[in-house]
Amino acid sequence: MKSKYILGLVLIAVFFFQELRIKNLEDIFNLKQIYNFSLPTPVSGNLKIEKPEKYLILYGDGSEGSQDIKDGLEEVFNFSKVKYDSISISTDKALDFSEYSLIILAVENYSGLLKENFLGIKERVEKGGNLFITQRSYRSPFNQMAGIEKIGEFIETKSFNLKKDIFPGLKDLKPGSIIFGSSGLKMNLKKDIDVIATTDNNEPLMWIRKYGEGKVFFSNTTLFQGKIFRGVMKQLIAYIEDVTFFPILNSKILQIDDFPSPIPVVQNEIIKKEYGMDTSGFFNLIWWQDMMGIAERQRLKMTGFIIIEYNDLTIKDKIVRVGKKTFDDLSKRGRELKSIGGELGLHGYNHYSLGLEKEIDYEDYGYTPWESIDAMKKGLTVAKDEIENIYGENFNIYSYVAPSNLLPVSGKKAIVETFTNLKVFCGIFYGENEPGLLLQEVGRDPDFKNIYSLPRMSSGFFYTDTVIWQIYNAIGAYGYLSHFIHPDDIMDKERGNGKSWEELKAEFERIFSTVNSNYPVLKSQIQSEMTYDYSVIENIDLEYEKKDNNVFINIKNYRGQFDSHFKIKNKKIIKVLGGDFKFINKSENESFYIVTAKGPEVKIILEDL
Repeated sequence: MKSKYILGLVLIAVFFFQELRIKNLEDIFNLKQIYNFSLPTPVSGNLKIEKPEKYLILYGDGSEGSQDIKDGLEEVFNFSKVKYDSISISTDKALDFSEYSLIILAVENYSGLLKENFLGIKERVEKGGNLFITQRSYRSPFNQMAGIEKIGEFIETKSFNLKKDIFPGLKDLKPGSIIFGSSGLKMNLKKDIDVIATTDNNEPLMWIRKYGEGKVFFSNTTLFQGKIFRGVMKQLIAYIEDVTFFPILNSKILQIDDFPSPIPVVQNEIIKKEYGMDTSGFFNLIWWQDMMGIAERQRLKMTGFIIIEYNDLTIKDKIVRVGKKTFDDLSKRGRELKSIGGELGLHGYNHYSLGLEKEIDYEDYGYTPWESIDAMKKGLTVAKDEIENIYGENFNIYSYVAPSNLLPVSGKKAIVETFTNLKVFCGIFYGENEPGLLLQEVGRDPDFKNIYSLPRMSSGFFYTDTVIWQIYNAIGAYGYLSHFIHPDDIMDKERGNGKSWEELKAEFERIFSTVNSNYPVLKSQIQSEMTYDYSVIENIDLEYEKKDNNVFINIKNYRGQFDSHFKIKNKKIIKVLGGDFKFINKSENESFYIVTAKGPEVKIILEDL
């Protein structure tokens, strides 16, 4: 009883200090949120790269699965500035394969393959090139090269176990079977294969086989058709190659949707039972203090996405401004977030997704469609004015997260025409398409080219192997972690699952401690910092090649330093000219680094392991 009394006094003191501090700050100055997105004048290196690393994608015509794999490869190759060509497997031209270190087959039906091209691929591998076969095929002329002796019927596979440490922390994960649903073939294999992954029954799913002076990778699955394996596919490509240099963002971001927002004063059964207080007291005295502690311990910067008011107003003439209590709630939390190095983006005037009737399934979400684009702009203008009233006129909004991640074209138009400094839409990367869903690729928004698309890769307070897989897969593909949560997850049956805050915060912190332990090199950033870093690498062009104990990298349109994943077989870095490096890990004969390019010409000096 005495300890509870003391705890109560401490919490009251903390609350009083915060109130006093924030009110004094409001009296003294307005906040400033101005970020400079201007890029330096581009410069280009003059290193002569005689035989740059280059890949060839051969894709199947008329196959949705093959097209999905091709599209995924092109997305990550374009992001990481990989030199590559994409050509149909059915081309009627005899191809020259000598310039490619890696040939990738995104093909299921080989009926259009010229004999000359089959023999050319075979010869290239025999002479030291590598072949990466992305999916099983019942009638592939390359099956024998991959060590397949006999093929049986099609089978369904629902498990996946990595046997090689292709990326830190990935090997021991056991995500849900929904990730690993796939189609394979029953096969009899030669004994000289090196197994990369198996089913739970120890049946090989992926393997590598030496062929002449080169190697053949084979995937007896359709797993590479989905985004959930895109980063894994990229890391497997690095695993089969002798050297890879892939630019990345190397960033970690924690996003909090609906923060700051008006705090409802209601009784919640879980909160009342655990802390004996209403929601307002809990979020002020417990939740936010714990979040700041986790951010400090796990080296996180937070970007909050502000909600101005929780109302159901979507008709232009009925939209109103906020009351005094809402004003105070938004002011206090926003100022505290800024005081610890955070950033504020926009979530909305209210929590009704911006869009018109029939653009979104509003009924399914319990939302009301907006009357018109002008009504959306009226609500957004109120939001813009309130943000200026609360934080000052030098407070720009650069990032937007849509309520429920729903943002059709009409909503985008309303946003970009109202918040003219906006730089990025942050939707989601994984998911099934539905009307209005902001399901994104990394890059530029397809409808508004002056806006970046930088999707979130994971969410929630629960620690699961599936969440960790999503994170590592994204880091493997693009080099960044972007995780989002909602303050009211604890009160939501699905997002909170009836767990106490003590349970949820422990699982949540475990997500980041796990990533920090296995992959400690990510930079803590706010959203605008990551957006800027993407603009730095967006238009660079690079070539690289390995000669003896050196790797030479020449960069065109260099506009500032950036990080890259660098993997090398049977060597280690001793020095980087024109840059810097950090060791990540070593697996078998492969060394894994972050290399930072600090100029347009980089030379990596190696020595034998």
